[in-house]
Amino acid sequence: MTESWRESNQKSEDHLNANVFLTLRDAYHPFRYRIALTMVMGLFGRLLVLGNANVIGIWVDSLCLTLTDPASASTQACKGIPEVFVGFTQKDFLWLLSVMVSLGFAFTCYFRVYFSRLSAEAISRIYDEVTLRTSRFPMSFFDRQPVGRIVTRFSSDYGNVFRLFGGPLAEFISIIFDLVSVVILATIASPVFLIYVLLISICYYYVFQFNKVTLRKVRRSLSEARSPSIAHFAESAQGASTIRTFRKEASFTHRYQFLDEFYLDLKLKAVRHISYFSFQMNALTSVLLLFTGITSYFFIQKGWLSIGAVGVAFGFIAFSGNSVQIFFEWLSQLEDALIGVDRLDSYLRAPLEPGNALPTKAEFLTDHPKQDFPPMKSTKQAIGLRVEDLWFRYSEKQKWVLKGLNFQIVPGEILGVMGRTGSGKSSLIQALFNLYPVEKGRVLLDGQVVTPLTEAEVPLVNYRQWMAYISQDPVLFRGTLRENLDLQKLLDDDELIRALKLFHLEHLLTPMGLDFQVEERGRNLSLGERQLICMTRCLLQDAPVVIFDEATASIDPQTEESILKIASKYFAGKTQILIAHRLSTLDRCDRVLWIDNGDQIMIDTPAKVLQAFHAQPLTLG
Repeated sequence: MTESWRESNQKSEDHLNANVFLTLRDAYHPFRYRIALTMVMGLFGRLLVLGNANVIGIWVDSLCLTLTDPASASTQACKGIPEVFVGFTQKDFLWLLSVMVSLGFAFTCYFRVYFSRLSAEAISRIYDEVTLRTSRFPMSFFDRQPVGRIVTRFSSDYGNVFRLFGGPLAEFISIIFDLVSVVILATIASPVFLIYVLLISICYYYVFQFNKVTLRKVRRSLSEARSPSIAHFAESAQGASTIRTFRKEASFTHRYQFLDEFYLDLKLKAVRHISYFSFQMNALTSVLLLFTGITSYFFIQKGWLSIGAVGVAFGFIAFSGNSVQIFFEWLSQLEDALIGVDRLDSYLRAPLEPGNALPTKAEFLTDHPKQDFPPMKSTKQAIGLRVEDLWFRYSEKQKWVLKGLNFQIVPGEILGVMGRTGSGKSSLIQALFNLYPVEKGRVLLDGQVVTPLTEAEVPLVNYRQWMAYISQDPVLFRGTLRENLDLQKLLDDDELIRALKLFHLEHLLTPMGLDFQVEERGRNLSLGERQLICMTRCLLQDAPVVIFDEATASIDPQTEESILKIASKYFAGKTQILIAHRLSTLDRCDRVLWIDNGDQIMIDTPAKVLQAFHAQPLTLG
């Protein structure tokens, strides 16, 4: 899977990946019958609207025969009308034209509105699937990918796709219906004009082919040029206070201006190419119209065509010339949108985290494994954890950050982990959760192997549910308080309210209750409130192992003491791992693991470890 994905992403940028069309097929698959029905109605509607020209041509021929002397040579320009129209009065023609226009307009409106709605729903499915799969990517993916590139995929690229595949796609298909209708109706008026339609189409096709590669290149380059400026702007916004403190505004502004000017240069280049393409199309239209007019006059003089037929056909030729031009201009924009689909598709087919899988309900046909992981909640209040000769690094090209760790935690024990900054404390958490593949050693939970995945006796998704995690930076999402507490939507409101009251957060329930809106990253809450909400969520998870990763590092001592008291009370009896940043937090631990530079120095009671630690010329990070 990984190799095939890499190969597909190393193809020439001059060609779209074939998977793009498979992705679109999967996106539109649930709506295929309704879309087919709307397209039939859309084509019928355009035939009715454009068929007015044929009816008018017959009307003109009927008037021509009526007003012309049968002995006159000019009757060569007149033509007999079909029997069905014999005896039609002017009023009859007007009624027929009115009915055709009304029905054609109604069918066309129905097609455009309903097709646009179905198309928008189909494209939204691509966004949902990409989001679903991105949430299952390995952490190494996010390490390699710039933030701006990821943001561009989910904003700019998706926006381009949605804008065209929503309403404009209906317009594009309407143009195709118009061209099909013109071929049919012009042939009915006079088969000779089919040659004109084909000639015009061939000319426009070659002009499009001449410009296609260049237009695709500049549009793809323009799309990719958005990422660096977006990433730089996001990073500048996040670090605004630090930038101002160190008075580095000028350097960041200069960098942004450079990236912005680079993007604008590409934008102007794209506009020049698109304008040149439009000029070629317009010039070709003028030449073809002149050619059509001259040859039509010649055909009338020879008596090969009637006045009505020429009028109908010439109108269709003029109309089709404009339609074909618009068609290829839209086709160029469609390719721009397809580039966006291509870029989203690269995420859709990217390899998932080892051990993870898509739910069986995932409808897009890719090579990813599919498996449902029903909640596998441990019935035990606490379980043991054993680490055997654990070696860990973030990639094969980097050095080891954990080297041969060996320790065991009995059920209900509180283990503190200490060490200076960069010693490997947080890396131990990464290894326990298998956020990066463990290459050497084993981790056992409740006596069952969970790492490495090649030996795992419990599925990755399930064993992670056995461990609750509270980080230094409390993670909250934009949404309701209910959604932040019950991520899997398994608990009733009474349970959530009781848990909030345990952590003295009942004031958040006034006046909106659990519908209280949490802003992005919880910025409308204090740091202490955010941390307590995370602890409430952790309590509701009811996992037998609870990991505190410097959970109170950013909180003042008074708030820290309050939170630790609450944690000691409501997490009592559970197996706990406490990553310490302050020596005082180790007092409540049963044992302490001391790590330095990835090596296990010792594991013993807090008193013995701290005594040995103070004897060393080290400071706790």
